[in-house]
Amino acid sequence: MQRAIVGFHQDQDSDWVAELSCGHGQHVRHRPPFTLRPWVLTPEGREGRLGQQLDCPWCDQRQMPSGYVAYRKTPVFTEGTIPRGLLSRHSTKPGVWGRLEVLSGTLDFVIEGPGEPRETLRAGGSVVIAPEVEHRVEAPGPVAFYVEFYRSPSKE
Repeated sequence: MQRAIVGFHQDQDSDWVAELSCGHGQHVRHRPPFTLRPWVLTPEGREGRLGQQLDCPWCDQRQMPSGYVAYRKTPVFTEGTIPRGLLSRHSTKPGVWGRLEVLSGTLDFVIEGPGEPRETLRAGGSVVIAPEVEHRVEAPGPVAFYVEFYRSPSKE
């Protein structure tokens, strides 16, 4: 999953880490001859890479960044009260993660796009929703669920 670089910081070993819009970090080392990123060595080089997309394997695995905190939770929805917006294509804002939890029944979580990957969630099941990933839900029958939203503690 491609994510924009929104900043940089150095780790405890003084290696540069790109801060991604999803909240994850990714090392961007310059280690010739195998890794050539001379741009990371200067402030101008790093600044020139802001907005560039990097692949985020943690988002591909739907792994929420460590330290993110819950800040909002929807009411419990049933098959008769699911908002129209959840039934159609939508996404969370940049940097906002979600966790959908099914309390009873069955709910289909569908990621929009090629092949429309689908997960059928049953009572007690949950799915982590990465920022800006377009998705929707479908209720094939009776269901009760809610969505909880998470963000970086620095955004509170």
